[in-house]
Amino acid sequence: MTLKLVDSIAKIERDIQVALVKDLNIYLNKKKGVAADKLKQASKSWVFSQLEMQSLQDSSIPYSLSSLFGLPKGSESSAVSAVANAVANSIEVKFSKIDKNFKGGLTFSIQPADFKNLLGLPEGHVTTKKGADLHWLSWLLEAGDSVIITGYQYDASGKGRSGAGTMVTGSSFRVPPSYSGTITNNFVTRAFENKQKEIEKIISEVFK
Repeated sequence: MTLKLVDSIAKIERDIQVALVKDLNIYLNKKKGVAADKLKQASKSWVFSQLEMQSLQDSSIPYSLSSLFGLPKGSESSAVSAVANAVANSIEVKFSKIDKNFKGGLTFSIQPADFKNLLGLPEGHVTTKKGADLHWLSWLLEAGDSVIITGYQYDASGKGRSGAGTMVTGSSFRVPPSYSGTITNNFVTRAFENKQKEIEKIISEVFK
């Protein structure tokens, strides 16, 4: 049997390229959702593992973050879950259609640098009996070691909203240095430190 190519080599190459680009676009567009879901699951576990998140869940324990911030007893788990979910849901996998020159592909983004997704959470606030709004999540994320409240200090009295302490007249109050964070260095940014290889592994497994 003899085969005869009626098209030029250049045209055949172009046809193959068009077919490859088409299949690649279909494949990447199909897999982007899988990649996003796996990254969300991983990021949620990384955030949950941070010491700050664990301390926020330490209900009724003196000097825990939940006690220091006066989180109402029973609200700790929902507050922590809201934070972890907000970080996970911020993950985006955007697909740019690949053109004939093989330009395009996927762009991964994790956690906005301005932290608006977290700073806007209602769970990040506590309202006092006098109606004052205490934005504890803002304190934890961006206040650093600076004094937040002057003229009052924490007292591990076993009373208050948390059942483990209250604010009494005294010197001042700030987030403990072991937990304090700034907009560029806080428990969320630390959750993703040294995670590049793990992220690459997740992506490679999805698109292998």
